[in-house]
Amino acid sequence: MELRTCSEITLTLSHAKMRRLYLEDVKVICGQTLNSFRNLTFRRAFNAYKIFISYFLSIVTRKPIVWGKPVFFYIEPTNRCNFQCPECSSGQGRLTRPIGMMDTGIFQKLIDLIALDTFSVHLYLQGESYINKQIYDMISYARQKKLYVSVSTNGSLIRKNNAGQIIKQAPDRLIFSMDGLDEDSYKAYRVGGTFAQADAALNLLIETKKKLNAKTPFIELQFIVMKSNEHQVDEVIRYGKMLGVDKVTLKTMQISSAENARKFMPRNKKYSRYILDGEDLKIKSKLKNQCFELWKTSVVTWDGKIVPCCFDKDAMYPLGDINQKSFTEIWHSEKYQEFRKRILENRRGASMCNNCNS
Repeated sequence: MELRTCSEITLTLSHAKMRRLYLEDVKVICGQTLNSFRNLTFRRAFNAYKIFISYFLSIVTRKPIVWGKPVFFYIEPTNRCNFQCPECSSGQGRLTRPIGMMDTGIFQKLIDLIALDTFSVHLYLQGESYINKQIYDMISYARQKKLYVSVSTNGSLIRKNNAGQIIKQAPDRLIFSMDGLDEDSYKAYRVGGTFAQADAALNLLIETKKKLNAKTPFIELQFIVMKSNEHQVDEVIRYGKMLGVDKVTLKTMQISSAENARKFMPRNKKYSRYILDGEDLKIKSKLKNQCFELWKTSVVTWDGKIVPCCFDKDAMYPLGDINQKSFTEIWHSEKYQEFRKRILENRRGASMCNNCNS
């Protein structure tokens, strides 16, 4: 459910050049947002209403009240990656949890349990989703259950021999990450890939979609703005327009240390979520003692662990395991409630929250 799409494109259009370039496409992008509601049922809408109301009451009372089930899920097909991006725990081999791939049996069991109330599943967390060869079956199964499905990829595994399958068994939305428009800027962060490969893969994807006259996926080109590519912000909008992607998203970079901030943080403060003062790296946003993610979203790692949100990359705050208990038991468990209460009282006390910009 892409509620942010229209507002994001409005921000993107703040520059005069971009406004002229993309004005004609606002209707198309906002139309995709409305189209994503096609799977909305009364039960799903009522569940979302219960989640919103219970979250509001939790803020007022400072006590965790949860009446519904998650509206969104992040489900990790794999935490294995074929790139070595400097700020990626998976690519750098810094994950302390096991590396593996989700079994389709576990996936289908989870989907069966959540499909009536949940609206959308994002099939990514850590790793490159298409490394798991079962990703096609996962997408198809979730879509059969009338769930809105998103997948994120670096595009490195898109080839002529599988482009047709990717389109025929496409998610509703495919996020294509490309953080540079020439070899120098691309390789500065996407270590292990090349711009030429990424450019060819994206062109192939769009051409195949047109050839098959397919309505899906909605192709979103994602561009993480950093020091090496911030001069290409206007250019990436033109590039996306020229290729025919459905949307271009500019994203701020998550940075783990002052040392890496000096390497990667863009000079234009508009595109950074941090303030660097000597060795002190601080998030710009003020962390309030509340977080809607713990009410509207749940995250499942490849081996079935439930964690609070996508910032818990290493599953440092496990809240349950779907191999041992049903998701409903975990969602309303004392352990989950204690974590929600902890965030309502002292969000900064959870280390993963200190890098969050929401």
